[in-house]
Amino acid sequence: MHITTLQSAQSYQTYLFQGSQLHLNVGSIVIKEAPLSVDACAYVPQIVLAEGATYVIQRSGWLQICAQKRCEVLIELPEPGMTVLLLERVKQIALKAIANVTRRLRLV
Repeated sequence: MHITTLQSAQSYQTYLFQGSQLHLNVGSIVIKEAPLSVDACAYVPQIVLAEGATYVIQRSGWLQICAQKRCEVLIELPEPGMTVLLLERVKQIALKAIANVTRRLRLV
């Protein structure tokens, strides 16, 4: 979890994964999601949130949080799925194997 505080007219850009949640504790914000394609650059979907609202990110991507007045936004990331956990484990095993080979090459 991460709390971001913005003053009126400030904005914050971040990349969030699908399933992340934005909890607006105080204030009012406008969320601007990145367009789906380059052709859609003129159209940027906007979501307005009032104090106490929660928004769940529908698709992974960049978004901009624009404060209409002073606000506090809590960003809650989703739990990692089994695929992410498996890939992380495979990465750890690969790094250990590379370290072992490198160590053996130095000894020769």
